[in-house]
Parts: sequence; C-alpha cells; structure tokens
Amino acid sequence: MERFRFHAGAPLLAPAGVAADGAVCVGTADGYVHSLAADGSFRWSRSVSGAVIRQPIRSGQLWFIVTNAERIFALTSEGNLAWVFKPPSPIASELAVDATGISYFVAADHYLYGISAHGGVCLRAAFGTLKAGPARAADGAVWAENQAGALLSVRGSELCHLMAASAEFDFGSPDELRDPDGHVWRARADGQLEFRSAPSAPARLLALTSASLLRPVWSAAARGALISARDGLVVLLELPRAGQHP
Repeated sequence: MERFRFHAGAPLLAPAGVAADGAVCVGTADGYVHSLAADGSFRWSRSVSGAVIRQPIRSGQLWFIVTNAERIFALTSEGNLAWVFKPPSPIASELAVDATGISYFVAADHYLYGISAHGGVCLRAAFGTLKAGPARAADGAVWAENQAGALLSVRGSELCHLMAASAEFDFGSPDELRDPDGHVWRARADGQLEFRSAPSAPARLLALTSASLLRPVWSAAARGALISARDGLVVLLELPRAGQHP
C-alpha cells in the first residue's frame, strides 16, 4: 500500500535515505537536499555544492551527503550545515555508519576511511580495489570486500581482516532489497517494482513511473520500502497484508 509519494523536481543519481525514526532525505542531481517527515510531509530543502551521488545516511542527528564536488556535507535534522569534509581521495563507494557513529567509505586511493561525527578522519586502512560494501551488519559493524576476496569488518577501533572463504556476509544486490521478513523488492529499469513474498514466489508488478528505479531502501519505522526513481520520484510502500498488493 502506498503511504506517500514525493517528487524532488530534479533527477536522482542515488536512492533517497531513511533514518531510524522514518525521516527521509532526498538528494538531487542539481545539488538540492530535501527532508521529509516519516509521514511524507515536507520539512525543508537546502542546496549543497555538486550533484548528490550517494544515498544520504543518517547518524544521530546528522545527515551525511556525498556530492561530485568531492565533499561530504553534514546537515542537521533541521537542515543546518554542521560541517563539510573534503576527503583526501575521491569517494569510490557508498557510505556506511557503524554502531559507534563513525561513517566509512572506500576511496579511489584504495584505502578505507572512517570519519567521526565531528568530521575528522579517525581511521585509514589499506583496502585494495572495492568489490562490495561498505554495508552495516545487524550487530552494528561495517563490512567491505575487495576484489582479491578479502573481507574487512570494522566497528569503532576494532578492525578485523578476513578471507571471504572464512566468513560470510551478504552485501545484497545492487537493484534488490530483502526485508527482515524475507520479502523481496526489486527495482527495474522500466519503472516497475517487483515484489515477492519469498525469493521463490511469483512476482507482483507495480508500475510506478516510466523512469529507471534505484535500489529500494528499507524503512524499519514504516515497515515498508522506500522506492526512488531517476526522474525524481520517491514513493514509500508499506508492507502488504496477506492477499494485498504492495
């Protein structure tokens, strides 16, 4: 069931982000950031330098926004600028935040960086060429994998290197979300969303727009999927009840 829909007024290069309380943040290709309340009502907008190229991530009361101007902007939940960080090398991955509030990314120089809530570098670890991640696990640790098959798990000051054969972590699919109950939400290039009640179940199709959809994002507060499209559309679909379509 559709809970709300919002149009950002400009194309999106990355999915909208959602916070633990259900608040939504949308970053556009023309350098605007829009904030929505959990019910989809508009809260605020502000401009940043460059196009938003990664999914906005919330940590505490800050939204982290990555742009192609090689900057990370930290915006408060009220839309004020807290700080701006210029990474030592261009960001080559998504951001992921661990349970301690440190945000991580892999840069073009093949290092994994950790950024504190105050905008300073608190970790720099040799990593290699990115294959998957960084992504947060249920226990609050952040995982990433390089092209050599090495896994890195980090949480605060605890950093562990493992080989993929000795550890398992599911980074998911670039166009698919599997929610905590095992339902599958898959974005399609034709603007339709595929919903499956289980991985092997028949797909139900929901036409949202004619533009390509970006990877769905799970909203635990709404128990639904946040769907973003490249044309600027953002839709929150609540988990369907038995016998209902999304």
